[in-house]
Amino acid sequence: MTGPGARELVRSRTDIVELVGAYVTLRKQGKRYVGLCPFHSEKTPSFTVDRERGLFYCFGCGAGGDVFEFVMRAQGLSFPEALRELARRAGVALEEPEPRRGEWERLLRAVDAAARFYERVLEHPEAGRACREYLERRGVDDATRRRFRLGYAPESWDRRLSHLGEQGYDGTFLERVGLVNLRPDGGWYDAFRGRLVFPICDLQGRPVAFGGRALRDEDQPKYLNSRENPLFRKGSTLYGLHLARDAIRTAGRALVVEGYMDALTCHQYGISEAVATLGTSLTQDQVALLRRFAGAAVLVYDSDDAGRRAAERAVPLFEEAGVEAFAAVLPEGHDPDSFLRQHGPEAFRRLVDGALPLVRFVLEHSLRRHPPTPEGKARVVDELLPLIASVRHDVARSEHIAQLSQRLGVPEDAVRARLRALRRGAARAAPDADPVRMAARAGDAQQAAERHLLQRMLDEDEVRAWGAAALREEDFADPHHREIFTALRWTGDVHAVRDALSDGARAVLHQLLFGPRPPRPDVEGWVGRIRAEQRRRRRAELVTEIAAAERAGDLERVRAIQEELKALVE
Repeated sequence: MTGPGARELVRSRTDIVELVGAYVTLRKQGKRYVGLCPFHSEKTPSFTVDRERGLFYCFGCGAGGDVFEFVMRAQGLSFPEALRELARRAGVALEEPEPRRGEWERLLRAVDAAARFYERVLEHPEAGRACREYLERRGVDDATRRRFRLGYAPESWDRRLSHLGEQGYDGTFLERVGLVNLRPDGGWYDAFRGRLVFPICDLQGRPVAFGGRALRDEDQPKYLNSRENPLFRKGSTLYGLHLARDAIRTAGRALVVEGYMDALTCHQYGISEAVATLGTSLTQDQVALLRRFAGAAVLVYDSDDAGRRAAERAVPLFEEAGVEAFAAVLPEGHDPDSFLRQHGPEAFRRLVDGALPLVRFVLEHSLRRHPPTPEGKARVVDELLPLIASVRHDVARSEHIAQLSQRLGVPEDAVRARLRALRRGAARAAPDADPVRMAARAGDAQQAAERHLLQRMLDEDEVRAWGAAALREEDFADPHHREIFTALRWTGDVHAVRDALSDGARAVLHQLLFGPRPPRPDVEGWVGRIRAEQRRRRRAELVTEIAAAERAGDLERVRAIQEELKALVE
């Protein structure tokens, strides 16, 4: 079986309480089950499972979804992998396109065969001696070496190629996964020859690519990564995450370093929540990957301008993903590897625990770069405010503004005035409203009415049908509420509704499904309030349109708008 039918069958045959119960101790509370969240550290249970609807939601970290999303988060799987795992568990036979599946598995087997070859060469008494001696000088112990499956690519141009050729892999195929390069004379050679090899694994621990470190200073570049291939995208991969994900969940945060040796040394010293970015700038995909396992991350940076620039680039990435981010600053001349070996894990832990929020980290750098003159202070403000403006949480944003004001010795009102000026300029450049920020505005009567009505429509088919007939999509001010209402007009199946929504609207749907209900239902009152607010918004729009028509001298348009305004008032 394939397609949507397979997904629905697997979902219907999977008891979400039994599935989650394998990871979390659940206790019954009314119609639902509660327990400690497996996706972030907490002492008071905020994780809720609804057996009837087949959904889970955590009030602490916001994780929510169905059986597929639970397995994807818990095991770090993609959707196809989660579907296969749950189908196996439920006894549902899936039909997969054999050519594509066979090609994928052949690529995986080829990379794994290369990894095993490199491992054997490293362990060889003679062939691997130079590389083992290098690792000993770097302080890498045998247990760490084997845990990370380190290997060595011999100096031979084609020894590995010959080995894999005997297993049925030709040069053209191996080039696809970046294992060999084409020689000028038309032959092939090992892309990593003469290098210490770091297998880069997916979340299931399967090698999908390699990093190579030159053993001699004259060999350049010092570090070399596999080319991107069907199994591997550098910007969507974090080195060591398959080994770190459980520790990240336990710690409630990920530790992000730059290089292979940094991550490897962290693990050797018991800092098991460390991952590396493969020597590149952090990407949105990598931040989203971290978000599966924790709601916070600490970036370990050098104390130079490159670290400041990296922090500036990272702020919007973490804001977009909703991940709290900090920066730990290493003493000059140190990276995590050298710091741990010189000062030990306790000193490193203290440094990480004292990490600054990213915006504060950038502030401290800016203060060091500019003189304490009026002009210097103005430059610091203009550097920091775009980052502060990107912070969505009002309390955090206010705290950053207060810190900036205090550190510069300027009135907070002046900083806020400059922020308003920057926002006005941004609004002129991009007048469309940001739906995410609109959705964050809660607490007013309109928002409450929309929220409560949608909850009743989700709970009762009769109210759903009545609300669908009484209102239109444009009556809803909140774009996420509007999206949910549109889906509810067509179906009362909560899973069909979820499948029709964007990620943002789906997160709001989970809040509606699991959130508290008002003590006194007032469906007619909510509908009336929604309609009244829609009329108020439309009146404001028409007033603006009249002014524009009058400026243009379009009297016919003015009269038409006045008629519509009159009808709204009546």
